[in-house]
Amino acid sequence: MSRATQSMQTKKDAEHSVGKLLLPYYADHWRLFALGLICTVAIAGIRYWFIDLIKNVVDAAAVRDRSQLAATALLIVGVHVIKWFFMYGQIYLISSATNRIAVRLRNDLYTHLQRLSISFFERAKTGHLMSRMTNDIGLVQNSANSIIQAVSAPLIILALTVKVFMMNWKLAMVSLILLPLMSYAMVKIGRGIRSLTDMLQVKLADIASIVQETLSAIRIVKSFSMEDYETSRFEDENRETYGAAMRAVRRSAAMVPTLDLIGIAGIAFVLWYGGSMVGSHEFKGFTVGALFGLLVALEGISEAAKDVGRINVTYHQTMAGAKRIFEVLSEAPEVSDMPGAIPMPPIKGHVEFRNVSFSYGIGEAALEDISFEMEPGSHVAIVGPSGAGKSTIANLILRFYDVTDGAVLIDGIDVRKVTISSLRKQIGIVPQETMLFSSSIRENIAYGRIEATESEIIEAAKAANAHDFIMRLPEGYGTLVGERGIKLSGGERQRIAIARALLKNPKILILDEATSSLDVASEAIVQEALERLMSNRTTLIIAHRLSTIVGADKIIVLDKGRIVEMGTHDELLRRGGLYSELYAVQLRVHPQEYSEHAPAADISGG
Repeated sequence: MSRATQSMQTKKDAEHSVGKLLLPYYADHWRLFALGLICTVAIAGIRYWFIDLIKNVVDAAAVRDRSQLAATALLIVGVHVIKWFFMYGQIYLISSATNRIAVRLRNDLYTHLQRLSISFFERAKTGHLMSRMTNDIGLVQNSANSIIQAVSAPLIILALTVKVFMMNWKLAMVSLILLPLMSYAMVKIGRGIRSLTDMLQVKLADIASIVQETLSAIRIVKSFSMEDYETSRFEDENRETYGAAMRAVRRSAAMVPTLDLIGIAGIAFVLWYGGSMVGSHEFKGFTVGALFGLLVALEGISEAAKDVGRINVTYHQTMAGAKRIFEVLSEAPEVSDMPGAIPMPPIKGHVEFRNVSFSYGIGEAALEDISFEMEPGSHVAIVGPSGAGKSTIANLILRFYDVTDGAVLIDGIDVRKVTISSLRKQIGIVPQETMLFSSSIRENIAYGRIEATESEIIEAAKAANAHDFIMRLPEGYGTLVGERGIKLSGGERQRIAIARALLKNPKILILDEATSSLDVASEAIVQEALERLMSNRTTLIIAHRLSTIVGADKIIVLDKGRIVEMGTHDELLRRGGLYSELYAVQLRVHPQEYSEHAPAADISGG
C-alpha cells in the first residue's frame, strides 16, 4: 500500500470514528429529522408535478388557449403556496434539530472541561478551548442547510430523473450521461477540504488565544508600551488565517461553477438535440411544452447536483469541527474519583504527608520523600526558594494532582479514597492572585456557598474587614466588580477572598502567599482578617515574606523538592541553616542579628 493510499485510509478511518461519536447526537432528534424528511418528500413530489404544469402552460400559450393558460397559471401559484408550508417545515424542523445538537454539544463540552484536571489546563491554551466552544461547534450548528440539501437533493434528482425518462427516454439517456462526470468533479474537488478546514480552525483558535492573552494582560501590554508589537503580532496571525481561509475557498469555490458548467453543457445539448425532435414524425407528441418541461427538469437536476457538491464541502467542514470538539471530549481527567470512593467525613483537621514523592509528568521530581504532620488547629508554614515545591504541597492536599509515591492523609484517610467534591468542599484557599468573577460582590462572597443568607454574607464580610468598604460602593453588596474584579484594589479583592473562605467555614485552610502582593497598609488590614480566618483552623501557609510566619507552630523549609529543615522560627534561626539565610536576606542583616529585628506580628492564632 502506497503512502498516499495509507494517508487516505487513515483520514477515512478518522472520519468514520468522528461520525460514530456524532451519530448519537443526531439520533436523539430522529423525530424532527423524520418530519423534515416528510416535508422533503412532499417538496420533491411537487417538483415532479411542476414539470407537467410547465409543459401544459407552454403548450397552452403555443395554441393561445387562454382558459387553459389561466387555469394552469393559477394552479402553479396554488401548488407553490402548498410548497411554501412544506419548505418552512423542512427548514424549521431540521434547523431546530441541529441547534439542539449544538446546545447539547456545547453543554457536554463545557461540563467536560469543568471535570478535567488542572494539568490539562496547564497544557491547553484558553483561546483554543474558546474556539472549540464557538467556531467548531458553530460548524456543526451550521450543518442544518447541508442536512436539508443532503436529504432533498437526492430525492429531487431521483424524482426529476424519473420524469425525464417518462417524457423522452432517448433524450434522457443522452443528457444524464453527464451525471457521472459531475460525481467525479465533486470527489476530485472535495478531496482535501477537510484538512484545509481543520487548518483554518487551528488558525482561528490561535487568533482567539492571542486576543485572550493580550486582553487579560492589557495592563502589562500598556505599561511596557507594547501596543504596536501586539498589534503587529495579531496582524501577522490574522494574515496567516486569511491565507488558510483562502486556501479552503480556492478549493471549495471551484465546486459550484464546475458543476454549473457541466450542467449547462447538458442543457445546451438538449436544446440542440431535443429541438430537432419537436414536431418530428419519430417523436410524435414531443411538443415545445414537453421540451421546455424537460429543460426545467434538467435544470432542477443540475441545481440538485450542485447542492450535493455543496454538501460535500460542508460535510468535511462539519467533520473537521466535530473532530476538534471530540478531541477535547475524549480527554480523560488525570485525577478522578476512584471506584468505590466514599464521601469525606466531616474533617477534624489532621493532615499527614507520608513519604510523598511527586513529579509533573516525565522529568525531575517536584517533591521527594516528604513526610510531616499538621495537628488539628495548628498553623504550619512552608518556605523555600522559588521552585522548591511549596505550591505543589497545596496542590496535593486539594488533590489537584495525585502523588507519585506515598500518601496524603486527612484525619487518617487517604485523600484518593474519598470523592474529590466532598474533599474540596471542606478545604478553603486564599490565593496570592484573587480571582473574582464579573458579578456582584454578594455573589463572589457566596461563591463557595451559593445558598448562604444575606446575614451570613454580611457577617463573613465584617470578619474579613470588607464590610465598610463594600458599603461605600454605589450598590453595596450588589456592586458589580468587573472582569477579574478589576474595579477593586488588590487589598479589597483579597478581603473578598477571605470573606469567601470564612463563609465556606473550612476546617483546613491554605494561604498561598496571600499578602505578598499587597502594600504595607493593605497588608495590615488583610493580616488582621487572616488572623480571624485562621482561628481554630488547620492552616497551611505558603510564604515568601517570612515576617508573616514567625508565629507559626511549625515551619517546613523546602529546597529542590526535599525537606531540609523543620521547626519553629526561633529553632530554625538558631540552627543557622537555609531558613536563617533566607530570613537574613529579607532583613538585610547577618543571621546572628535576627533577634534585634524580630517582627512584632504573631499569627499563631492558638
